[in-house]
Amino acid sequence: MGGVVLSTVELPENAREVLRRLGAELYELPRLGEGGLLNILPRVEVLMCWCSGDFDLARWVNSMPNLRVIQTFSAGVDHLPFQAIPSNVRIYSNAGAYSEPVAEHAWALILALAKGLHRPTLAARDYLSNEFTSPRRIIGSTLLVLGTGGIGREIARIGKEGFRTYNIGVNRSGRQVEYFDEVYRTDELRVVIPRADIIAIALPLNKYTRNLIGAEELRLAKRGAIIVNVGRGDVVREEDLYEVLKERPDIRFGTDVWWVHDGREEIPPRTPLTTLPNFLGTPHIAGGAQRDVAERAIMRAVENVARYLRGESPLNEVDRSDYV
Repeated sequence: MGGVVLSTVELPENAREVLRRLGAELYELPRLGEGGLLNILPRVEVLMCWCSGDFDLARWVNSMPNLRVIQTFSAGVDHLPFQAIPSNVRIYSNAGAYSEPVAEHAWALILALAKGLHRPTLAARDYLSNEFTSPRRIIGSTLLVLGTGGIGREIARIGKEGFRTYNIGVNRSGRQVEYFDEVYRTDELRVVIPRADIIAIALPLNKYTRNLIGAEELRLAKRGAIIVNVGRGDVVREEDLYEVLKERPDIRFGTDVWWVHDGREEIPPRTPLTTLPNFLGTPHIAGGAQRDVAERAIMRAVENVARYLRGESPLNEVDRSDYV
């Protein structure tokens, strides 16, 4: 046990205590000046960080010859500079840490779109007759979830238990997952899209999922379909989405995730999606916007580091081949 751990954020006191009990020598970036950081980096064995923004990993990684583990606070790792990280460093994501709040948000988008709450009006006749706001039935719908990990499984559970949905899942292997009635491989996606009343995208972004959903897939959606994205924006082709939503006003689309240009997620997007009456967007706040959610996620990451310090196998090891 023991080892030098560097966190790029200040940890809650209970998280610090977990690491101290295991003999870890803990440092927190906000409490270090650059001089202090330079003294610590050569000794760091475990780095805990977000995937972007709080620490220039590509700049500093060569100053950490003893680095063995990177544990992210975020569930997605698509912003990590994989090419710069030495091959002997194990990378662990925080997958599952945000499953419940993100799944709740996905259903908030689904329900808002289904009941026309994205374009409210107090005129009942207009509300009921307008294609963009007329209420749609959710109970007993066919729900297609792309990505059957923690978030996707929780979306399916809420659908099954709350709205009696028939759940179809899509993952890379086609393996069966709890709360899904059927599961298909990603290469069978076009076969199942036309069956779905609701499509929820909960995929991570990697070389297999980038631009997975384009114009051809979107045009396969059945009339009146509701589509929401709580995975990553770049799973869907931005320009294709804009064009299809213009030509298919019967489709309603909601997203909490946006498209990355020049290294940052742009809100609003470059295309005029937000002007469309069948589009609903929220500013990437589904997982971790609230302090209690963020602290629980940080604690989960710390507990995974504790597994490593105890000589156990941490959870959620990242397969680099998915990204490079």
